[in-house]
Amino acid sequence: MVIYKPISFFEKGTIQKILKASYQDFFIYFPGEKKKLYYQWEREEEEAFSNPIIGNHVLFTCIKGSPIGYFSWDDRNFPIGQVGQNCIIPQYQNQGYGRKQIAVIEEKFKEFNFKEVTVVTGDHEFFAPAQKMYLACGFQKKRTINGTLFENVEFFKYL
Repeated sequence: MVIYKPISFFEKGTIQKILKASYQDFFIYFPGEKKKLYYQWEREEEEAFSNPIIGNHVLFTCIKGSPIGYFSWDDRNFPIGQVGQNCIIPQYQNQGYGRKQIAVIEEKFKEFNFKEVTVVTGDHEFFAPAQKMYLACGFQKKRTINGTLFENVEFFKYL
């Protein structure tokens, strides 16, 4: 049974552990990005744990009490909500947990009468499963955004 738990149930390091596991194959393509991303994730995790406003927008997906993923959202641009991270560790990927996380985010936005939700992901083969999942959740491609390593794709969905 899947349970969603708030950040207060976990110690610092949990987000980084999930991200490092989920992005291990990314570093096959971009080994030079590892140090930079690890630093970025450390800063983001510190902010999530130390700032309750941000931390209240993070949930962990748990099975038998253990986190298998986490997700976040940003509601500061009403009436358009933004999916933040949507991450599942590799051994639980392709089993529908990412879609369930998106459904939880959508419900949170609907509760406060948001009209649209957006998400940005990479336009690289590493992110192809994420793109496929967003399309399966009913998102549509909105635009391509230039990036430094690769382009990114923004998807949207009306609620």
